[in-house]
This record gives sequence, structure tokens and C-alpha cells, in this order.
Amino acid sequence: MAETAKKVLEKKGQGEYEFTPYGEFLSYFHAHIDIFKRLLKAKKNDPAQIEAISKSVKAYMTANIKKTDHFFENLPQFSTMLGVSQGEISSYLNTNFIEVLGKVQEKLKIQELEKINNAPEQQYERITEEIIEKLQFVFPADTHFAERGILIVLENTKTGEITEPKGLMAESARAALAVSGNASEKAGTISLSEALAQANAPPPPPVKKTLLPEKEKSILQEIVELYGDTLTGGLLEVQIGPPVDENAHIEEVPSSSKQEKKDDYEIEDLDFEEDSGSSQMQTSTPETPDGILDDIGGILDFDSTPEPEPEEDPYLDTVRNYSVREYIELTSVIVSYQQKADQVGYQNWLRTQPEFEKTVISFRAQLMKEAKGESVDWSQAFQSISSKTEFTSDSLHLLQQKLKNFQIVKMTLDRTIAELRKGSPEFMNLVRMAWPHIQKAFFDVPNYEAVQRSLKGILSRVNEESHKKDLTRIFSQALNFIQSKYKD
Repeated sequence: MAETAKKVLEKKGQGEYEFTPYGEFLSYFHAHIDIFKRLLKAKKNDPAQIEAISKSVKAYMTANIKKTDHFFENLPQFSTMLGVSQGEISSYLNTNFIEVLGKVQEKLKIQELEKINNAPEQQYERITEEIIEKLQFVFPADTHFAERGILIVLENTKTGEITEPKGLMAESARAALAVSGNASEKAGTISLSEALAQANAPPPPPVKKTLLPEKEKSILQEIVELYGDTLTGGLLEVQIGPPVDENAHIEEVPSSSKQEKKDDYEIEDLDFEEDSGSSQMQTSTPETPDGILDDIGGILDFDSTPEPEPEEDPYLDTVRNYSVREYIELTSVIVSYQQKADQVGYQNWLRTQPEFEKTVISFRAQLMKEAKGESVDWSQAFQSISSKTEFTSDSLHLLQQKLKNFQIVKMTLDRTIAELRKGSPEFMNLVRMAWPHIQKAFFDVPNYEAVQRSLKGILSRVNEESHKKDLTRIFSQALNFIQSKYKD
């Protein structure tokens, strides 16, 4: 683990110190050790034996427990090492965990604050090291400084994305543009670095004038120069006079046209707007006179009507196994790009996604439009995607219904956390520790018995009766809403 990740506390914008993820994990670690010692003392074990067992459990946890969920998953191993039944350990944890965790975190916070306040002033070899340490600035990966005229910018070596400076350096660049006399025109339409590049560009070479008139190009030569790469055709044979057989019947054969598939169907941008138009593939076949195929079939003794081949759908199993957890994780990535307004990063990430995830993102965009009251032509969306991918109508309809249900679960979780945030600071501290387990419980929808069982387990660990009452009310509202909207 990196040295920065070993920090237990970090200072927030309001000047208060809060636990880092590592600090949260460390408090869980010590809380379990303390609870196990209390349980062994309640069993009247010998102090020396208690100390030996505690060291053994601590060594096991150090080697095997890497995140908070692992504490619950290793209850059978703790039961064996402590010599206590798993049910008794679980009951003891449910009764005492919140209280012990609060005391451990309070003690740990006081201890870490003393270290921070009493730490000797660090000596730096370079001023840049002190700037990075004090400002907590980390140079972005895959970037380097680049010169754009008088401007120093950050350039991404992989994507070519440019990050322009702000503050005094940007103001000095704008002042340089103002000297050229067209700052407002250039800075308003293009980036600052491009405006500087245009302002400092060398003047165009002078055009040599001649007294001799230039020879005009023929219209055919201009067409060839402009459109030579796209012109196609064959040799034309000119026939003078009527055909040899004037009475010959000329059979008109319908032409077949087939639009080329695009490499990829369009996915929404950060504002999730998607073109509704889509190309349809049409193929016309020459007509066959009625009765010919029937006569051949009668002679050869077989049915001339071809049997339709079963349509293969490689995505049907993937759609059936797609879970609400995967959908919410994918949505979180999209929302993170939205919040950062990182258009280039979003497009680069989108290009790396498989065909299935792109379809999910496209469907999510349509669902967002429906939520805003806009009309969505789903049949056209299905036809567009199935014509460009290996999805069939059955899998697309199934995916549509699943994503509608998943969106209901996600919307319920968003409303739940908003409601939980209205509580007191003590209640919010409880919610912050319990939220990963609350979210995990709702991932079991539509198995409502499993959801209720998990939520009851969370409530059993809450000692404060008023907090338990508020959580019960909010959980009941969320579960009732999902049951009323979710469609199997």
C-alpha cells in the first residue's frame, strides 16, 4: 500500500479531520479485536490464554482481512479460533459492535491528532517537494508540459488533450492577445492556446502578380480535381439508332440497394442526447411467377417453402445474467464523467467498451428521456441496434425490461440516501458506516425475503432506539416503492 494511503486522517475543506478509507478499515480491525477480547473475558478464560488467542486472531486478520466485508465473511474462522459458536459471536457483534466501534474511532482520532500536532517540521531538499506535500498535488498520469507559443500547457501524451493554465499566466496570455487587437474575436470561439498560435502565426507569403492572364481551367478538369477520388463508373457504349429487335420486351429488374453498416451505432454524449434516426436495410428480390416453384416441388417431391433457420442470439445469456450491481457500477462511471465535465475522457472510455455495455448505455439514455417526459420510439431503437449488432428482438426486449427495473432500484437508493442525510451528525456517522451494507441488501431485489433479512441484520446492530425507528421507516418506504414498480 502506498505511503499516502497509510494516512488515517485527512483534512477536509472545512478544516475538520475525517477518517480516510484506511482509517475506517483500521478502526474496524481494532474494534473486532476488542470485541473478541471482551467475549473471551465473559467466558472466564485465563488472561494468559486470552492474550495468546488475541495474538493468533490478530495475525490471522492481518494476513487475510483486506477490506471491511471480509470481517463478516470470516466469522466461521473466528468461531474456530475463539472456541465459541458462530451464532454466539454474531449475536455478540450485533449487540456491541456500534458502541465499541465508536469508542475505538474516538480514541484513534485523538491519537492521530496528537501525532499530527506534535510531528516535527519536515525538511525538504527541493521547494517542489514542499509544494506537492503542502498542496497535496499529484501530477496527472501520462501528461507533460508543452509550449504553445508563450503559453505553457499540460498535454496528455496518449489522447493529445490540452489543459490550459488559469490565473496569472492565463491573464498575461490574454493581455498578449489584446495587443493584437482581436482578443474578443479569437478567445470567444477557440481555446486560448489556439488563439495565441493564430495571433503569432507568420504572415502569409505575398502573391506574385503577373501581367499575363491566367489560363482558365475547364469545368471537367475542376470536377476531376475536386471529386476524382469519389467518381466511379464504367465505359459507356453509344448506340446510334433503334435496337436490333425493336419489338423485344425489355424486362425491368428492380435494383437492390443496401446501405452500408456503420462501424458502430451512435452512443449518447455527456448530455445523453442520441440521434433518433436510423438507417434501415432494404433488399428487393426479383419476382418469381406464381406456380413455378410449386411445379418443381411436385416433380421432385419436396416442399418448396424454405424452413426458417433458428435465429442465434449470443447475448441472451448475458442479458439474463446482467445484475443491478453491474448496472449501478456502470452508471456511477458515467455520472463521474458528468460531474467532472470530462467530455474527452468520456469519449475515450466509451470507445473501449464492449458492444453489450454500449447497448446498455444507449438504452439508459432512452430511459432518461422517458423520465423527462419525452417520447421514445423503442421499435425503431430495437431495429437500429439489431441491424448493426448480433442482438435479437427477444434479448433487446428482455434487456429493456431489466434496465427499467434496475433504474427503479437505483432511483430508490438515491432517494434513500437523500432521506438518510437529513439526520443528526451522529445518525449520519452511523449511516456512513452502514451504507455499503444497505446498498448490498437492495442488490438482491426481486428476492424481497433476502432483502428484508439483510436489512433486519443491519437494524439489529443499531442500539439507539430512535435511530433504529428512523431506519426502519426509510427502509420500509424504499422496499414498498420498489415492490409497487418492479415488474418481473
